[in-house]
Amino acid sequence: MRIHEYLEITDKAGGKKVIKCLKCNHEFCDAKENYKEYALYRERPLSVFTSRRLRSGEEPFVVYQEYICPGCGVLLEVDPYCESLDKDNKVVWDIQPEV
Repeated sequence: MRIHEYLEITDKAGGKKVIKCLKCNHEFCDAKENYKEYALYRERPLSVFTSRRLRSGEEPFVVYQEYICPGCGVLLEVDPYCESLDKDNKVVWDIQPEV
């Protein structure tokens, strides 16, 4: 079952379901887990993409979280994240299939 542009849930020997990359077949984790916990992670400030500042003159307080396949380097997901608003859940689920 395809769950993302480059990710799918597939059956493994023994009936176990896993999430893997469609591009390189890298196996991330069990289908019930968050694949982002097993991806390469890069955090980039919004200032990398724009020179705009807030009206107060401060830099934006949002960063982009990038999740990358460690097998082939394909960019899987980009999430905006604001630490001051959500300190407990840095890695957000984008899909939680019932398998």
